[in-house]
Amino acid sequence: MQMKSDIDAIFNLLSDNTFLDWVKNPTEEKNKYWEAWKGSSPKRKLLLQEAKAVVRSIDFEKTSSDKIRQELIFQRIQKTINQDRKKNLTIDLSSKSPTTAGGSGFSGMWMKWAAVFIGLLLISGIYYFTIYEQATIHATSFGETRNITLPDGSEVKLNGNSTLRHAKVWDNDQIRDVWLEGEAYFTVKHLESHQKFIVYATTDFNVEVLGTEFNVNNRGGMTKVVLSSGKVMLNLQNETKAEHLQMLPGEMAEYIHNDQVLTKKEVDPQVYTSWRNNRLLFDDTSLGEIKSILESTYGLTVKVEDEKLLEKRLYGSAPSNDIQLLLKGLEHSLGNEISIKGNTVTIR
Repeated sequence: MQMKSDIDAIFNLLSDNTFLDWVKNPTEEKNKYWEAWKGSSPKRKLLLQEAKAVVRSIDFEKTSSDKIRQELIFQRIQKTINQDRKKNLTIDLSSKSPTTAGGSGFSGMWMKWAAVFIGLLLISGIYYFTIYEQATIHATSFGETRNITLPDGSEVKLNGNSTLRHAKVWDNDQIRDVWLEGEAYFTVKHLESHQKFIVYATTDFNVEVLGTEFNVNNRGGMTKVVLSSGKVMLNLQNETKAEHLQMLPGEMAEYIHNDQVLTKKEVDPQVYTSWRNNRLLFDDTSLGEIKSILESTYGLTVKVEDEKLLEKRLYGSAPSNDIQLLLKGLEHSLGNEISIKGNTVTIR
């Protein structure tokens, strides 16, 4: 049977108007965004398949988006109640009706969940008009970078194979929310109204900031945040725990999604942010880490004939906007032959 957390994740997709719009009216840009969201995660691939199957079963000529969300919320209430009943309740329906079961019985539980999800329905309605209906999506292909100016004047540099989503307009009293898949460098503008700026990297982890410069890399089941200046607060909130970690300049925080582990250490920010100046710096960087960069950012398949080489540590730098020069620089630093054929790189 599907876990409750999976049901929640599917519900979140089905409540997202950008997802509904993609299923109904797919385009190259929308496909790129949701492919990046899925990444190589088997779980996200399954969630997309299940959510798309539900959407495709809906007659959009007869059912509005708001009606869809209402129906989905009602279904989620029913599923949640059924799960709680199986776990916690034994109700003799032949002798007790919902009206006589008392506040701790079915009626009380129904009212509790109904109140919660009616609230969610109202919130989703607000989000429909303020975020999803008016969302802006920026996407880069492999090896491409892009400079983005956000509605508040903040600047973002988006690395290759990445997507960034935000509302087209932010009101003066509105939290500045952005959603990132991939890697980006943020230069956040501090506003007189002290509006929060929040980067959502996963469903249970976000970066909260007032005004600062930092890099977020959300790939391969791990999110890395490197702070160049200012202060940020990392918020970890999921079903099992809530954790908050404040960062200072020169620190990197790593969050492992599956293990839900958040750690922090001191680093040289330039090593992790040099890509925005079209350079990659290697400072005691393993070939295994570089292999991940080549695959996730440039879309290459990297084959290393001797796996022991993956542990080798490298120093130096190479241009990041020319893959041929990048591989030449890597070959020089590594001292091993590197060849490329199509999208496949072989290191001997």
